[in-house]
Amino acid sequence: MDSLEKDDIWMARAIELAELGSAYTLPNPMVGCVIVLDEVAIAEGFHEQFGGAHAEVNALAQIPDHTQEQLKSATAYINLEPCNCFGKTPPCVDLLLSRNIGRVVCAMKDPNPNVFGKGFERLRAAGIEVVVGVLEKKARTLNRKFIALQDPLFTRPYVTLKWAQSSDGYIDPEMNAQKGRGSFPITSKQTQKTVHQLRANNKAILVGKNTVEVDNPSLSVRHAEGNNPTRLIIDPLLELDYSALNMTREQGETWVLCEEEGHRGTLEKENVKVLPWLNLNTEEWLEKLRNEGIHSILVEGGASTLQRFLDCGCYDDIEIFISDKNLNTGLHAPKLPQRTRGKFTEMRVGEDLRKQYIREC
Repeated sequence: MDSLEKDDIWMARAIELAELGSAYTLPNPMVGCVIVLDEVAIAEGFHEQFGGAHAEVNALAQIPDHTQEQLKSATAYINLEPCNCFGKTPPCVDLLLSRNIGRVVCAMKDPNPNVFGKGFERLRAAGIEVVVGVLEKKARTLNRKFIALQDPLFTRPYVTLKWAQSSDGYIDPEMNAQKGRGSFPITSKQTQKTVHQLRANNKAILVGKNTVEVDNPSLSVRHAEGNNPTRLIIDPLLELDYSALNMTREQGETWVLCEEEGHRGTLEKENVKVLPWLNLNTEEWLEKLRNEGIHSILVEGGASTLQRFLDCGCYDDIEIFISDKNLNTGLHAPKLPQRTRGKFTEMRVGEDLRKQYIREC
């Protein structure tokens, strides 16, 4: 096995470690680090939560007794360029230099303009061998939200659209389900776990008024690791009875998007934050949500809400879970824009098919 193949193997492990922080790091990136000496991994670490120690710190903390002379022969595999500036933690470049790591292999540059190649420059200036670009495509896909958020022209949250449908293209057996009917599960329990991880991986989850009226969902993370996202409800005229909703009994915040003329202060008593922004277009109120700290949103329904996002192009990823069952009639799944067709990847989740469209970055 040549050195390039070995680099791929260890970088794949660093990316695997990085993903362990998926529910806790945004708006920071997911980063993993593997320290290898004499072809053996002697330490591993990952960025566990926003504001916490970086991957390099957590990895090197595992080997406090290794000397500078020993680590001169070691390689650090990191899926993102080490930081070269003070933020919530000291620069990781300083740590790598102080421990005398002899070689650093990274998947990609940090798109943060405060870093962007400067970390590599310092390492090389100190005589450390630096290799960049190993498994870069996988690394960029992993941190696509973080990459998008670094772009000054990208001013809204990162938006993922998600729905489940039958094999014949329906998302509900009824065209006009009655209020309070409850949800109608289409896909398997394995898919439910995957969807709950998607919830945990996003800052907020968004649904429309009709979905709330029919399903009365909790919109929480129960079958995956992570915190409940902020719940965003589109309720133009504030017609829902928020005191009766399951979601308001869950941990986390509930925010309601309404029209300016529908604004009533009484909802503040229900611990519901009212945002009278729906008179703006979708892009504009999304930008306002970004300014409120909502960096990413999972849009779960219903059909008209999902279609609105598709039609205006305000989305980045699409997740479709397809059951092997037919419903034969009911409410049709959202219609995809022509430009997204043919770019989906497919995988199995238990009994279901998962079709995934990912923003290129």
